[in-house]
Amino acid sequence: MKPLIYQYRMQWRELLQCVGIVPDNISSLVHAFGIRLKKQEIWHPAYEAFCRCGEPYVLTMENLKGITEVQPVGTCVYIVENEMVFSYLMEQVQGKNVSLLCTSGQPRYAALKLISLIVQSGILIYYSGDLDPDGIGIVDRLWQRFGNRIQFFGMSPEDYRNSLSKEVFGENGRKKLEHIWHPLLRETAELVRKTGKAGYQENILKELSEKLVGCDQNQNL
Repeated sequence: MKPLIYQYRMQWRELLQCVGIVPDNISSLVHAFGIRLKKQEIWHPAYEAFCRCGEPYVLTMENLKGITEVQPVGTCVYIVENEMVFSYLMEQVQGKNVSLLCTSGQPRYAALKLISLIVQSGILIYYSGDLDPDGIGIVDRLWQRFGNRIQFFGMSPEDYRNSLSKEVFGENGRKKLEHIWHPLLRETAELVRKTGKAGYQENILKELSEKLVGCDQNQNL
């Protein structure tokens, strides 16, 4: 039921925006690094400066008003769920043409808006989240929304084994994992369900950093 409620809530927000009402125009935000934004026919100078300096920035729905196109500094965009993971990866890729986003958990409307712009630009996205019921559910819903423009990295059964924590989740979490639709994610979800313990991105930071290398050459992460 919760995924359905989430879907209707997003549709409601989209309808409001169609009539000029922007919900959560300040509180809804997403962290970005290495992504250029075009407003009408001009690449926005503020975000151009952030890209040149190799610094992250925060986007709200207010900032995204009038943005018509996005362009990564590389050839794809990596999305992570966790702020600490985002900061670590950003440090590892300084001086390289890598673009990152951080949703800070469940993607808010600003994140979904930016992801939509990325998809519309024909850019491939790689997403990595926590390997627990909520984290796997987030990426599965993104895949249902955006299709195969959303790929995964750091979410294989092997990644789960390496990220395993001692934190046990209950029956409610097991039930969530029974409703994963992506064929490859379903394999990981089944292992997580049987094990009954959460896996966290913080436990595989080095592996995630290594997976960023070779985005241009290898799309099979």
